[in-house]
Amino acid sequence: GGATMAPHPFTTIDPNVGFFLVPAPVGSCPEDDCDPSVRNELCVGSNHGRDSKGQRLLPVMLKDVAGLVPGAYQGRGKGNKFLDDLTDADVLIHVVDASGTADTEGNALGYIEDEGSEGGTEERGAGSHPLDDLGWIRNELLEWVYANITNKW
Repeated sequence: GGATMAPHPFTTIDPNVGFFLVPAPVGSCPEDDCDPSVRNELCVGSNHGRDSKGQRLLPVMLKDVAGLVPGAYQGRGKGNKFLDDLTDADVLIHVVDASGTADTEGNALGYIEDEGSEGGTEERGAGSHPLDDLGWIRNELLEWVYANITNKW
């Protein structure tokens, strides 16, 4: 069991699924405003699903899905299968390599030296810029949704 790990890109093929509890924001549950020592018809809710301090806990399913490559929405690689793994998500969290040491295909490129702003040299990632990665990932998702709507409706 457990998630597959390897020292190469795109190790995840099938989603890894986990469940955990997160605290609800204070004041987001209707019963938070009620005095538990006073029972009346205006107090709704229950004390079930709370921790020892009375904080409401919400169940969350976290799904680690495979990484994407540009063109995934067109079926490149296993793109449509991977994108379809997102259909039951309420929220997407993008984990992006901020080092910039890999290209959009996930290939490790390491670091290069650039001339710094004060005449010295600075090391930076030889791969794509993390903000560029967020841009094409966002585009893949939008194109995938658009293609699903136009093809299936």
